[in-house]
Amino acid sequence: MKKYNLLFTTISGQMVGGGQRSLLLHLERLNKKRFRPFLICPSEGDLINKVQKLDIETTIIKMGSLKRLNFFSIVAAIFKLRRFIKQKNIDLIHTDAPLQTFYAGIAARLTGKALIWHVRVSDPEKKLYDKFLFYLASKLIAVSKAVLKRFKGLASKSDKFVVIYNGVDLKEFHHQLAGKRFKEEFEIEDDWILVGTLGQLIPTKGQEIFLKAAALVSKLIPNVKFIIVGNRNEEYRKKLENLSRDLGIDDKVIFTRFREDIPQIMSSFDIVVLPSYHFEGFSRVVLEAMASSKPVIATELGGNLEAVEDGTSGILVPPGNSNRLAEAILELIKDEDKRNQMGEAGRRRAERLFSIEKNIAQIEKLYKELLCRYM
Repeated sequence: MKKYNLLFTTISGQMVGGGQRSLLLHLERLNKKRFRPFLICPSEGDLINKVQKLDIETTIIKMGSLKRLNFFSIVAAIFKLRRFIKQKNIDLIHTDAPLQTFYAGIAARLTGKALIWHVRVSDPEKKLYDKFLFYLASKLIAVSKAVLKRFKGLASKSDKFVVIYNGVDLKEFHHQLAGKRFKEEFEIEDDWILVGTLGQLIPTKGQEIFLKAAALVSKLIPNVKFIIVGNRNEEYRKKLENLSRDLGIDDKVIFTRFREDIPQIMSSFDIVVLPSYHFEGFSRVVLEAMASSKPVIATELGGNLEAVEDGTSGILVPPGNSNRLAEAILELIKDEDKRNQMGEAGRRRAERLFSIEKNIAQIEKLYKELLCRYM
């Protein structure tokens, strides 16, 4: 059986977000009997370290921003990619960000190789730029139907697009994990309710809205802790900490920074909140919460509308509305049966639609179709 060489690229060598977590999970589960993966990143980081532990070859090739056009550095990066593709006998290229798709897409055209662009975000680049990347790609994987709206006028006319939802490891995330460890770490009493949000500390993730809702909830329910898990922007973290003090709830809020033990943390939460007010392509936080049998409160935009069954596996609220978010949190705090029912419904939905096994099978099928066409 022939073994095919696959080249993966991503925007960062660090584990900066859900895209890198999805890529790592994909590389872990890829059928190594059929495919030999290689990874190119623009910089060093913990993602590269984790991938190297999987015995996957990694390479650093810097791909500079196109906003500061430097013709010679752009051409140099493209020809480095072209040389790598030829030296490693790459059969297919899989990118997950526009910038990498630009560089690798031109290199793919120069070498006659197929390229898959894994589109993870709903935000369009400049229209002409997105259209150019569309024509460079042999196939585009959209992580949700919402993401297709990014390509108005193209998605409805082309068979290049396929929707494949993100997958979650249902064995890694489940309700039987020892959730008490987190309460012990932060000396939280057993009868306190934990309401948590996870994600990069950036304004569009809505942590300010979360804190404002927390202040409203705390006035009515005293035994609640609000957990903010995430890292990235130290200045924004300080702004959030100051906001919690101004709201008079700094004793009710815990900032954990980046954590590796997300499954254990998720299992300790009673309610998981995704308060983003910017389009989510298809949030891993929502999937992991459902896999952990936790009720989800998310904003009604982007892929959240496809992931969460409103009123069944969670509650959808308008983005940017701290009052409505507080009402939803209070509704679930006061009704343990509803929390349990929504958590169980979410787990069933994750098992049916969002398993990593289903995700990998769909993507590997796409690889085989393209390889047959281009070989």
